[in-house]
Amino acid sequence: MPGPETVRDYLDAVEAQIRWKRARAVAARELETHLEDQREEFLAEGHPPEEAERLAVEEMGDPVSVGADLDRLHRPRPQWGMLALTLALLLVGSWLRYALTRAGAPWDEDLDRFRCALSAAAGAVVLMVAYLLDVSRLLRWAKWVYIGAVAVGVLSLHLSPTVNNASYFTRYVVLFYPVAYAFWLYACRGKGWRGLLAAVAGGIPLTVVCMCAPFVQGMLQLMVIGCFLLLLAIQMDWFTVPRRQGLAAVGGLAAVMAGAVMWLLFGAGYNAARIQIFLHPEIDPQGAGYQAVMARRILGASRLVGKGGDLPIQLNTVQGMELPPEMMLPEWNHDFLPTTMVYKLGWLPYLLLLAALAVLLLWMLRRCACQQSQSGKLLALAVGLTLAGQSAFAVALNLGFVLFSAQLPLVTGNLHSMVDCALIGLALSAFRSESILRDTAVPVPRTPQTQTA
Repeated sequence: MPGPETVRDYLDAVEAQIRWKRARAVAARELETHLEDQREEFLAEGHPPEEAERLAVEEMGDPVSVGADLDRLHRPRPQWGMLALTLALLLVGSWLRYALTRAGAPWDEDLDRFRCALSAAAGAVVLMVAYLLDVSRLLRWAKWVYIGAVAVGVLSLHLSPTVNNASYFTRYVVLFYPVAYAFWLYACRGKGWRGLLAAVAGGIPLTVVCMCAPFVQGMLQLMVIGCFLLLLAIQMDWFTVPRRQGLAAVGGLAAVMAGAVMWLLFGAGYNAARIQIFLHPEIDPQGAGYQAVMARRILGASRLVGKGGDLPIQLNTVQGMELPPEMMLPEWNHDFLPTTMVYKLGWLPYLLLLAALAVLLLWMLRRCACQQSQSGKLLALAVGLTLAGQSAFAVALNLGFVLFSAQLPLVTGNLHSMVDCALIGLALSAFRSESILRDTAVPVPRTPQTQTA
């Protein structure tokens, strides 16, 4: 049977051997570029167009063999280990919420069981949906992903209920902002200093949404992670500017931002008082320092394994019923769920839970370091650093260092766990699609500065 004589027929024969549908278009584009180059060479040698195309196809080799090789090269890389660990942490968090915070009445226990099961199931669905997303398509629409994230944040500011003086849903939208900023950086590639300026300016709307929420943790994470991603993008030569000058400019900007944050925290009298309470909550144990003092007392009465002992404080009563020690701590079943866990189960189970979460985060960050695609690396890093920041703030909060609300990833439950699952699924999708993620070549201007950089 004669082989294909045209580029299109050859590409069709090759694509038929590639089983992963998403990889077919990627492989075909790369192969078509190579065939066209070969055809141009034969045309330059004086061959007629039809003959030049036939010779280019013949020189490429058997399409079945080429397709089989491309099929082996372009295969999805399942992340079963990280998926399984994420689902395990999600299930453990759901069980902890039910076991540690369930109500006393039988009908309330059934409702709590249903809520925890629904939260875990919804989180698992969100995880798998994000995992199966086509990241390459999202990158092609990177600018609109960023614009959509800003629009959703602004919309949530107007529609969300206010809980504890903050826009409730905006807090969860903001957790996606480091990833949205990574998409914006990708959209600014190859535009020189104009692109770098646009990349810096893109962080302003996201920060404004964080401030309007207000959500201090989200704003701090966005600023720190955003600066890191921007520096990494410059190092990868995304903006085609001299690296030293670009890094120096962003480093100076980071210093100015750090100074502004320090002024906001220490310059105003109210915030300075909060910092003082953060460091020494015992100076106002019944007021601003109450949560920190209670958390430290509960942890001090906890054991290595098993339920903690009595607390050296007067317990409150409600309708003649004495409250358990952990229920005297506001947010004992949400932000301070880890403190409740330590008191009821002991330090060892909590430390094991933290160790499992640390393994997931370190595994993810290590996988980022091995990622071949620059865009995939930046997206996954945004996710890993966001989750690491949440974890650090939550651990500090539950040790009695209370500055603002923070929740432990995959454990707190409800909408927060769903957001965490969506972020993790997106990172694992980038890892899974590594073989088909292609970073568009960035043209480097031929200037003396660029040549010496």
